[in-house]
Amino acid sequence: MATSLRDIPGATGREPGGRRRRRDPWRGLERRGVAPVLLDPRHRTARRSRGRRLGGPRWRLSTFDTFLLITGGLVVLFLGNSLWRATRVDVRVTGLRSGQALTSEAAERLNLDMIVHPTGRLSASRLTLDGQPLDAAERTSTGYRWHRDIAMAPGRHRLELTVPRPVLPASVHRWTFDVDATPPVIRARRELPRRGMHDPVHLTGQVDTDATLTANDAPVKVDSDGRFEVSYPSPPAGGIDLVATDAAGHRVTHRVAVPIRRPRVRGVHVSAAGWSTRDIRAGVLRLIAEGKINAVEIDVKDESGEVGYRSKVPMARQIGSAKNYYDLRKVVRELHARKIRVVARIVAFRDPILATWAWAHGDRSWVVQTPDGQPQGAYGGFTNFAADNVIAYNLALAKEAVDAGVDEVLWDYIRRPEGDLTQMVFPGMHGTPEEAVADFLTRSQSMLRAQGVYQGASVFGIAADRPAAVGQNVPLISRHVDYLAPMVYPSLWVPGEYRVADPARMPYDIVSRSLQDFQLKSAGTGVHITPWLQDFSLGIAYGDAQVRSQIRAAQDLNIQDWMLWSPRVRYHTRQVLGVGKERF
Repeated sequence: MATSLRDIPGATGREPGGRRRRRDPWRGLERRGVAPVLLDPRHRTARRSRGRRLGGPRWRLSTFDTFLLITGGLVVLFLGNSLWRATRVDVRVTGLRSGQALTSEAAERLNLDMIVHPTGRLSASRLTLDGQPLDAAERTSTGYRWHRDIAMAPGRHRLELTVPRPVLPASVHRWTFDVDATPPVIRARRELPRRGMHDPVHLTGQVDTDATLTANDAPVKVDSDGRFEVSYPSPPAGGIDLVATDAAGHRVTHRVAVPIRRPRVRGVHVSAAGWSTRDIRAGVLRLIAEGKINAVEIDVKDESGEVGYRSKVPMARQIGSAKNYYDLRKVVRELHARKIRVVARIVAFRDPILATWAWAHGDRSWVVQTPDGQPQGAYGGFTNFAADNVIAYNLALAKEAVDAGVDEVLWDYIRRPEGDLTQMVFPGMHGTPEEAVADFLTRSQSMLRAQGVYQGASVFGIAADRPAAVGQNVPLISRHVDYLAPMVYPSLWVPGEYRVADPARMPYDIVSRSLQDFQLKSAGTGVHITPWLQDFSLGIAYGDAQVRSQIRAAQDLNIQDWMLWSPRVRYHTRQVLGVGKERF
């Protein structure tokens, strides 16, 4: 029997043999019901082993089992894909997309092609428009073709193709589209108040909110209410073209005229040779001293194609058109010193010198031709207003005149030759002669407006009534010039024109009625009208009374500007009132 604790094994915490036994830290926890296998790191192997027992047996696939499983999956995918391909219906449509908006005109002319694959079930397919069979569509071997006109009411429409399928329900394809019969509306002024050449321009307005808007081809921001505003530092050449476009494709143009103020002009024409002649020049200067005129229109390039001064334009030197009748800069300085406006007259397309030179040097597209390819013989040679080199030559002369200090450029012979249009060929021309003339004036006005110089156009008296006669469309030209200069010389009208029995002997009547037509045709453009009046004798003698009668006819129409034409540069102004304080 043990007589002390030392004699009892383990009572002293030592192992037999005297070694101290290591204390088990988990013993007390075991008595408290905490399993050591869950807490003791020493029992990780036990936990893993017990976990396998708790989770069941661990499955392992053999190589053969894996092969069977993959093969089965592939078979299922193959069968599913085969069924999908066997029942799938592919439809390709050109000419219409779902959600598209169309104008009424576009909807009526809908040009639709529908290709269906596979084609085997086409015979049992059905195509409907808004639930009704589309009889206008033609069934083809590959689908449907809809190339017939059909009227459709405004609103939303649904095109539906139904193709039966084996096993599965029919395949249904739908396209919805809207027919929009109402173009956008732009609400803005048609004509702004007159302003100075360099005054700012501000325009406000409103447009339908579903439309995009541009002003002179530049995008315009439109707010949620459709309101917009555009501004320019100075009046834009040609005014403001507002264009609204909606989703259906409607395109609406709203033109806003931006007229500019122009000093009153009462002047006379002076040829280059006339200015170089002392007594003729003295007569013009006498009219200035008497206060009868405040402007002189001088030939820069005349009907013969001659340039009146030693031009530095390369083309003028090359073709020999530059002459030495006067010094342009000196003339401008002299007239400006007398407070007189200087108007540079440039005869544009009647140009025998350029036409002859171009034809001889192989540049035949510069010349108006006959249908058999020969030069058109009007005036000894008429140049082609569709030829870039012809345009560039005239613009270069205008730029040179501007650099010399002229106040205005007045284009003459901006037209085609008189006669049968079918006997004239204008190489490279797109559109009509009227449009080509307007295009030229558009380019020249942009250049001149940037320099602060006014642009005018001399037009035939018959142009208001018969624009196609010489290619001068008054409403179109009026949008691209600051003033029109109609040549309403009474002696050039035929009896009965504008219901005037004898125009040459009835100057008041013919001038009044023709200018009324010009006012009517240019209404809304804000253009000034400065008529050319007759001061030469043709058929009957013209003197002070006849000149005064024409001026009174213009003034009675509230046209205060005028210019007198005399080929000899000798003028009758005894009965002409002075220009007073508005001399410049």
